[in-house]
Amino acid sequence: MNCQLLLERYQKIPHRVRSVLLAAMISAASANAAADGFPAPTGLGVTAASGKQSKLYGLAAYWDSVCTCASLAERGLNVRIYGQIAYWRGNERPTDFPFLWEASVTPALRWTGPTIGEAAFFAEAGLGVSALSATRLNETRHFGSTFQFNEHFGVGFAFGPKHRYELATYLRHVSNGSIKEPNDGNTFVGGVFRMALD
Repeated sequence: MNCQLLLERYQKIPHRVRSVLLAAMISAASANAAADGFPAPTGLGVTAASGKQSKLYGLAAYWDSVCTCASLAERGLNVRIYGQIAYWRGNERPTDFPFLWEASVTPALRWTGPTIGEAAFFAEAGLGVSALSATRLNETRHFGSTFQFNEHFGVGFAFGPKHRYELATYLRHVSNGSIKEPNDGNTFVGGVFRMALD
């Protein structure tokens, strides 16, 4: 699918609908985690991406099976939570705002296809929250607030014993949902490598 078309469709989704979906996903994941005690991460990941006049480099941890919903499992669906620290590097020079840091938490709904040998394809979509260390990047990107929402869409494949390793490509949009202007936001296209810890 064309990335520009995907972004146009995303922008037509009302901000309130996205906020309600975010609240529902975080509430469900949090309630389940609180009931069981917060577990150690299932795995770790590294990511690199390119955005508007910027690059992103991140380290992440993830938690699998945070929602034990039989209706989701029957359809090959699972809920995974990603926690990430990312470094955004601006490409403009000269600038007084060459970089910033982002901390994010993103619950994602994940579909895993049938296993073929030691490999399986997957697709995931998530909606989360981010905190930025600054509200500007380069001379031209103004984010309005340090609080941001993030949306994540990814496809990839898991491989190796117990599907321990994952390679994926993703589209990630970060903006404040127009809660404060200016709201330039940023959209990244990138890749990620993950490895389970067990």
